[in-house]
Amino acid sequence: MRIVSSFLHLTELAPLAKAGADEVYCAVKPIPSFGHGAVLRDMPALKKAVRRAHSLGLKISLAVNSVIFSFDPSREDRLLELLAEADDAGVDNFIAANTAIFALFSKLKRVRAGLHLSSVQPCFNSLTADLFIKLGVSRIILPNQLSPFEARKIIKLCRSKGVETEIFDYRFFGCAYVNGRCYMDLPDHCTFNPGYSGGTMCHPNLQAGGLPAPRVINPDPEWKPRLGGIIQRFSDRFAYGTTPRISNPASFFDFFSGGVDYLKYGIRMDSCGDKLKKVRELRVMLDLAENISGTLPRQEARLKFIEKMSKWFSCRL
Repeated sequence: MRIVSSFLHLTELAPLAKAGADEVYCAVKPIPSFGHGAVLRDMPALKKAVRRAHSLGLKISLAVNSVIFSFDPSREDRLLELLAEADDAGVDNFIAANTAIFALFSKLKRVRAGLHLSSVQPCFNSLTADLFIKLGVSRIILPNQLSPFEARKIIKLCRSKGVETEIFDYRFFGCAYVNGRCYMDLPDHCTFNPGYSGGTMCHPNLQAGGLPAPRVINPDPEWKPRLGGIIQRFSDRFAYGTTPRISNPASFFDFFSGGVDYLKYGIRMDSCGDKLKKVRELRVMLDLAENISGTLPRQEARLKFIEKMSKWFSCRL
């Protein structure tokens, strides 16, 4: 596995390379991308970033992964010009989501850069993966909601087609409840002010607020012996902030041993210090997985990795 990191300022590139990043990616203001505005200011800044990244031996990708596009002929022509300009500048890959972008790329006379499928265009099965591979995708960034078991056929297909795969690091991206596209807990989406502290709009801390736990009305009598455990699991999952996540040390090791090629840290708006800290941790985690895998059978290595990662925050490995 190799490490991909986001960046927002040119001054971050050299430290990220030193910290262990193999590739970087960004967005730029004139080109629509997914997120909350953490972008390079203009095309000259992008060109400088490309030159700087390449001088450090880093490949650089550009996010063109806005989910929604509104086009008229003049805007479409301008976007085509910008994409061609970025390609000429030496961007190594474009990260696309909306299928309209694939159509736009087909209108360019030539595209030197590769094409990656963004995780915000969810690819949940091998049939969808095959569709995008036929559209020219050279890497599929798997959606955060997909478990290794569910992704196994996609990974197998990609390996057979020479297409790369990538996952986000499970600790550092998106909602703690897995869905990287959900922003319901942000203030601009909240429509009420809870009268208690703790939790978020979508996962309020009922215990801290003294609110009643979920209960069942008119259950089937046959279910009554099982209701206590079901209600407790429901409460834990949706109310107290302790839901089991799809992404955890076990699933990371399964992605790693299953042959996923890239691991991404992707929060562009983080400070440079936070980016460096997290990329270093990714490097330590990958080294751990590689070292254990090289000395133990797979199942033993998996258990050892889970044990080590479960103690991550207390011992830092």
